[in-house]
Amino acid sequence: MRQKTVLFVTLTSLGLGGCLGGRVNSNVSQFNTLESVPATATFTVVSWRPELENSLQFNNYALRLTEIMRDAGLRVVQPGRKADYVAYLDYGIDDGRPVTYSYNVPQWGTTYNSQTTTTVVDETASGQIVNSTVRGTDPTYGVTGYTRETRNSTEYARFVNIDILQANAGARTTPVYELRLQSSGWCGSIPSLMPRFMKAIEKRFDRKSGYSGKVKTGGVDC
Repeated sequence: MRQKTVLFVTLTSLGLGGCLGGRVNSNVSQFNTLESVPATATFTVVSWRPELENSLQFNNYALRLTEIMRDAGLRVVQPGRKADYVAYLDYGIDDGRPVTYSYNVPQWGTTYNSQTTTTVVDETASGQIVNSTVRGTDPTYGVTGYTRETRNSTEYARFVNIDILQANAGARTTPVYELRLQSSGWCGSIPSLMPRFMKAIEKRFDRKSGYSGKVKTGGVDC
């Protein structure tokens, strides 16, 4: 009994110390006028920033977005190839800001340790007690209380932007598709987060315009 309890406490402590931010949540807004685009139109994915065009990291995300757009019914060619429309993909993360937060830590110990009494009464002797034994029960272990602890950490702001415009469009051209993903949390690594962000984009990348809300994709933000 005691060995199992110690193991449980250890696992609980590791869980509290290893994960600070909980699940990855993203705020996504999406607007489009894809109904105005011909069904035969082709699309390709490029970066807003030319310096990323030859990046293996960007190419990985561009291929993932290509899959998402194809699943939405768009005719998408390989990233970087000529097409009628261009999907500009951009993403980033800031330097973070210091955050102080508090949380409760459970304290473990004995929560119950009573005694039982067994009594034998001689009914022929006017209720006289002829035998009485006292036996202690096995102790029960559990949460006896909580302590308040404070930690300092860094919270990061992350984003993913997608804008789809006609090829060779001017600076003032209105996109036919616009998606904005914003997220904040303890993780400062884009490679660790992009699979979750792409999952959120996949959930909301469709021809229905005007969505704005929180998208949960699981994963640990730490």
